[in-house]
Amino acid sequence: MPKQKTSKEEILRAAFRVLREQGAGELNARRIAEEAGCSVQPIYSYFGGMEELMTQLFEGCRRYLYRFIEERSNPEQRFQSAGKCHLAFAKEEKNLFRFLFLSPYMKANTFEEVYRQCAVNGVTQEIKSTLGLTEAGARRLYMSMMIYTHGIACMLAAEAANLPFEDIHPQVDFAFFSFLNQIRKEENSAGPSSGEKPRACGNRKELENRAGNRSGEERLNNK
Repeated sequence: MPKQKTSKEEILRAAFRVLREQGAGELNARRIAEEAGCSVQPIYSYFGGMEELMTQLFEGCRRYLYRFIEERSNPEQRFQSAGKCHLAFAKEEKNLFRFLFLSPYMKANTFEEVYRQCAVNGVTQEIKSTLGLTEAGARRLYMSMMIYTHGIACMLAAEAANLPFEDIHPQVDFAFFSFLNQIRKEENSAGPSSGEKPRACGNRKELENRAGNRSGEERLNNK
């Protein structure tokens, strides 16, 4: 096969630019080739067609989201700041958010698959150790907050609502404590299992610090 003048990576970068600036509706072979400065032939040579290109573009966008969260999150409060970064991503990168979460390329059929694809590394263990929940309780709290936060993020990305962060964050905190209290109640009723002893609704200082800390909010509001 003759050597291609345009590399596979250049085509993916061109597709990313089209997606980010113009949206998924403009992702077709002709438009991507125009952005990359080549004919459509390299797209079919490297990817075999648009479907494989879109799959690889999806994975690249997901890596971009992880970097976005890592660069902006507070390492001492990964759970809190990861959710707020997710909201910021929906507001600042609407086209990428829609492609990642409002398109068929995610291919998740169960909540467990959603968890595996969307959970940020280390957050579940942070919830477990900081709040004294069991592994199952920590995963459930994370998943519940993920779903709640994602609903708000979808409204932002779809421009159905232009909500300021100072209005969003108290609602997120309210949902957090509601979910946490319910999970604690259930775990305390069930009693210790598998050697894990759930705490009473205490460690009040940790919870008050969690509710009162606004360092993540300030960073996002300055964007």
